[in-house]
Amino acid sequence: MLFHTPEFMIMLTMSLIIFYLFPAWRIYTLAFANIIFYGASGLGYLVLFIVIAILTYVVSLFLKGTYGEIFLWLGIVLNVGNLAFFKYSVFLLKNLENFLSVNLIWEGSVFTKLLLPIGISFYTFQMIAYLVDVYKGKIESCKSWLDFWVFISFFAQLIAGPIMRGKDLIPQVERLQKISLDYGRIKLGITYLALGLFKKIVLADNISVYADSFFNRGAALSSGEIWIAAYLFAFQIYFDFSAYSEMALGIGHLFGIKLDLNFKTPYLSKNPTEFWRRWHITLSNWIKDYIYIPLGGSRVGEVRQQINLFLAMAISGLWHGAAWTFIAWGMFHGLLLIAHKIYVRITNNLGFKDLKDNRLYGCLEAFVFFHLTCIGWVFFRAKGVGSAINMVQEMLTLNPMIFLTDKVLLKYFVLSAMLFALHIVEYLLREKHNLVTQIWYQYFPAPLRGLAYTVFIVILVIFMQNEQNSFIYFQF
Repeated sequence: MLFHTPEFMIMLTMSLIIFYLFPAWRIYTLAFANIIFYGASGLGYLVLFIVIAILTYVVSLFLKGTYGEIFLWLGIVLNVGNLAFFKYSVFLLKNLENFLSVNLIWEGSVFTKLLLPIGISFYTFQMIAYLVDVYKGKIESCKSWLDFWVFISFFAQLIAGPIMRGKDLIPQVERLQKISLDYGRIKLGITYLALGLFKKIVLADNISVYADSFFNRGAALSSGEIWIAAYLFAFQIYFDFSAYSEMALGIGHLFGIKLDLNFKTPYLSKNPTEFWRRWHITLSNWIKDYIYIPLGGSRVGEVRQQINLFLAMAISGLWHGAAWTFIAWGMFHGLLLIAHKIYVRITNNLGFKDLKDNRLYGCLEAFVFFHLTCIGWVFFRAKGVGSAINMVQEMLTLNPMIFLTDKVLLKYFVLSAMLFALHIVEYLLREKHNLVTQIWYQYFPAPLRGLAYTVFIVILVIFMQNEQNSFIYFQF
């Protein structure tokens, strides 16, 4: 069930009415709404999700006992095994087929009928984090199955995150009956929901038409066209994914539940370390806390730290999908992180520590790293690693003057520049939120504000008449 459909809006409205009219029923209201929401993707996968959730809940009750470590690994194997079977088994078998020159996926086998359950990567990571945190004593295991179910299946963030931790979401679930109807919070929720809708149906879905038209031509693209394709896809995936995350944030606020912010204008990052603090923040933190640090993090020497970084990012890439392109994308970012650490050490040793405080140098860093990020997106979006490598090689032969001499490329270059400018505006609005709000209410009379809201709603309604595209991260 897509957020930007009439069916979802009806379900959301009915859930909110019941939620606030009958406080004693709130846990049941959300539990049932989660079932309806996920069940829309398929009854079989709903049953699978509920079974995995029940088994994980039962395992969590034994993590403090004598055999706690055994139960921890049992829970992890259960969840990883479920994810691996549905997401990676066909990928593994196809690669074995190619390597061994044998046929392992015969016609009519279960592997030819596998479909990836929506949101499986997100709920798997959320359940693994819950098990580890309970085992380490960071949180207590849920005493109520309903509380656990609402925590793990809250429909606002179930399909594509943010990946919530038990310590942040479970206490809110346990206090559902104490939530009062706060019109300021409702207003904030509607604002986030509207912003997400705008990003999705006005920006991301329309950018995708142009990005797809370029990437579908593959090897026929010139160096300038590949850069344009990379620029457009960079903003398509950002607006698409941040749209979902902000709509999730808004829906959470409507129910009085605070979810984690997942994006902070990442294309203004000056280096890969900063990028991963601003892009898909909850996944970045998950990878750091449950993979990078357990591998030894930075405590095991410089070489091991670099290996750990590379492995963590490769796993992050694999999490995105069962394809070598995603793994290559993760490895590329792992290499960027390693290169940045080496670069920082060298510049510090040369006495250039003050460079990071120079605004002009910071702008240059952001410009360079944005283009490195776009190269990474080519690996993410291309149809194969070989195709991606060829495209990157072609990108590196670019003569920048081509954007001024080719009128078609110039048009798309200006479009890309406008999207980047919009990204900067988004950053300024977020950073200067209080000032913007003050100006909006102080200098714009109510009738003018009402007209602006009406125009915005009309624009959304018009664009919602178009074909509804799924969110990109639904496939992960």
